[in-house]
Amino acid sequence: MRWLFADEHLALAIPTVLTVVAVEIVKPSASSVPTDVIAILYLAAQLAIARVPRVRAMPAWRLGRLALATLFVSTVTILDAASSATLPVLYVPIVALGAAIGARPGAVIAVLAVASYVAILGLERGSQIVLTEALVPVTVVVFLAIGTRRVVAALEHSVERAHKARARDRRRARQIGAVEEVGRILAREGPTGDVLGRVMELLDSTFGYHYPSVYLWDGAVLRLGAQRNYANPIEVFDPTRGVIGRITRTREAVFLPDVTMDPDYESADPDVNGEISVPLLSGGDFLGVLNVESNAARRLDAEDFATLQIVGDRLAAALALGHERQNLGERAALLGRLTESSAQLGGTLDPVPLQAAIARAATTVVSCDIGVLTLLEKSTGAFRVAAAHGADVGIGMTIDPGEGATGTALASRTAVLADRLDQSSYPRAAGRAGADLPQVAVMAIPMLRDDVVHGALTFIRRTPGAGFSEQEREIAQLLVAQTALAIANSSLHAETQEATIRDPLTGLHNRRLLDDVLVRMSAARARQQPEERRPVAGILFDLDHFGDLNNRHGHSAGDAVLRAFAGILSSRFRTSDVVARYGGEEFLVVLDGGSRDDALRAAEDVRVAFRGVEIPIPGGERLRAAVSAGCAALDPSVAGLEMMIELADVGLAMAKAGGRDQVVAA
Repeated sequence: MRWLFADEHLALAIPTVLTVVAVEIVKPSASSVPTDVIAILYLAAQLAIARVPRVRAMPAWRLGRLALATLFVSTVTILDAASSATLPVLYVPIVALGAAIGARPGAVIAVLAVASYVAILGLERGSQIVLTEALVPVTVVVFLAIGTRRVVAALEHSVERAHKARARDRRRARQIGAVEEVGRILAREGPTGDVLGRVMELLDSTFGYHYPSVYLWDGAVLRLGAQRNYANPIEVFDPTRGVIGRITRTREAVFLPDVTMDPDYESADPDVNGEISVPLLSGGDFLGVLNVESNAARRLDAEDFATLQIVGDRLAAALALGHERQNLGERAALLGRLTESSAQLGGTLDPVPLQAAIARAATTVVSCDIGVLTLLEKSTGAFRVAAAHGADVGIGMTIDPGEGATGTALASRTAVLADRLDQSSYPRAAGRAGADLPQVAVMAIPMLRDDVVHGALTFIRRTPGAGFSEQEREIAQLLVAQTALAIANSSLHAETQEATIRDPLTGLHNRRLLDDVLVRMSAARARQQPEERRPVAGILFDLDHFGDLNNRHGHSAGDAVLRAFAGILSSRFRTSDVVARYGGEEFLVVLDGGSRDDALRAAEDVRVAFRGVEIPIPGGERLRAAVSAGCAALDPSVAGLEMMIELADVGLAMAKAGGRDQVVAA
C-alpha cells in the first residue's frame, strides 16, 4: 500500500473528495447524487492511474491528472449551486501542487483554475460583476502559484545541493578508500613496475583520471614508471623541458585547467586539455612526479588537485620505503659478499695468491668488471700494479701519482670516482685492455695504513655511466680497509718467516735454513740414480784473522766487516744458489749444478773483490780484510752433501795453513 501514500495526486484527490462529500452533507442539494457519483469516478480514475508507476511518472499524465482535479472541482461547483461560494477554494491546493511540480504545470493549472472560476461566476451572476468578484481570488491564485513555485524551487535547489554534497562525500569517501588501497598496495609490495601499473589503473577506474602516469627520478632524468591510456607516452623527460621538467626544478605542484595556456606543456596525446602534476618528495629528496591529464569527458578541478596531492604523498612515502628496502637488501648482499671475501682473504698469507684474491674480490664484492690492485714497492718507492682481474693489465708496471684515476687517488689520498672516464685519461698500465674501452666508470680508493699510502684498489665497469652507488662506495672502503689489513698480515707473516731463516746481522740465510736445505737436497739425491744426479759444489769461506780484528777495533768493526763480506756474496751468486752464514765468521755457498772449477772461479772472484774493499768502521777509520776459502765438488756416487762440506773444510784448512788469503780445492 506504499504507493497510495507515495502518489501526490492521490494524496490530493482523497481530501478533495472528502471535502466535497462533507460539504454535501452539511448543505444538501438536489444534485447531491450526481455529485457523489462524479466524486467516486474521479477518485477511481486517480486510483487507477496511481497503480501504474510508469504512467503516473510521465509529465503529460501528471499535468492531465492536475487538469482532471481542476475539472472535478469545477464540475461539482456547477452542480452544487448551494456551495458555489465554498468549493472553488479547492482550486488552491491543486494550483499549489501544480506549482510544486514545476513552473509550466503550475502556470497551466493556474490559468485553467482561474478560467474555470471566472466561467462559473459568469454563469451564475452575469458578466457585469464577474471581474470584480474574481479579481481577488484570481490574484490569490496567481500569487499562490508564484510563491509555491519559488518555495518549491528553493527546496528543490536545496535538495539538489544536498544530493550533490552526498554524492561528493560518497565520491570523496570512495577516493579516500582508493588512496588507502594505494598506500596498502605500495606498503605491502613496494613500488615495483607492476604495482605502479596497478596504482595507475586504480586512478583510472576509481578516480576517473583517464591519463595517469608516474615518472621516477634516476638522478639525471625522469623515466616513465607506469602509465595508463596514452597512445604515445613520453618515456624520458629532460628536467630542462616541459611542465614535468619544471616541477623537477621547482619541486612545486602544478594545476593547469587549460594546458594550451602554458608554453612549457609537451603533449603525449592530442585529446588532453588539463593537467595536474605533483612532485614526489620524501624528506627533501626528489623521487619523481605523479602526473594526471584529462580530456573533455573529465574536467579536472581544485578538488582533484587536493586529492592528487594526497595520493602523491602516499606514493612518495611508499617510494621512499621501497628505496629503503632496496637499499637494505643491497646493503645486506654487499655485506654478505664482503664477509665472504674477508674470510677468503684472511685465510691466505702467501703474497702472490693474496694479491690475486684481492683483485678478484674487487669484482665480486662491488659487482664490477675489472679489479686492479696497485701496491707500493718499498725498495724503490714506486707504485706498481700487483694484480688484476677481468682484464689483461700490465702486472708490474708503474702507476705514477696523478696518472689516471688510480694515480690521482694515490696522490690525493682520497677516493676518486668518475662515471665516464675517457680513454685519454687511462694510465699506461692499462695497455691493450684500455685500447678496447673508449669509456669506463671507475672508482679508485687509496690504501692508507699508519697515515702512509701503501697502494690503491681500483674498481672498473665497462659500461659508461654505470656509476657506483653510495652503498657500493661505503662497502668498497671497507673492502680496502680489509685489504690493507690482509696485506699487512701477509707482510708481517713473510717478515716473520724470513726472520726465522735469515741471519739478522748479514741478511744471509742462517744455519737453520742451511741445514734444512742440505737435508732436502741429500734426500732428493738419495732417491735418484747416480747417473741422474746433478752436479753440486760447495765453497766454505772464513775471514782471516777475524779474532784479532775484533780485539783491535772492537765488535762493531767486526760486524761491519761481516756485513761487507755478506754484501759481496749476495751480489756475486745466483738466487738459485744457497748462500748462508755457517757460523761465526764462516760462510757456506752451495752451487746446485756447479762443478769444482765453477766453485774455484767464484771463490777467487769473491776473494779478490773483498780484498779490494775499504770498510768504514766506527770512529771514521777504514780498514781492509781478507778471506780464505776451500772448495769441493760432490761425486755423483755420493748422495749426502755432508761429504762435500767436509772436503771443502779440508780445502779451507789447507788455505789457512798455506798463508791465508787464498782459495784451495780439496
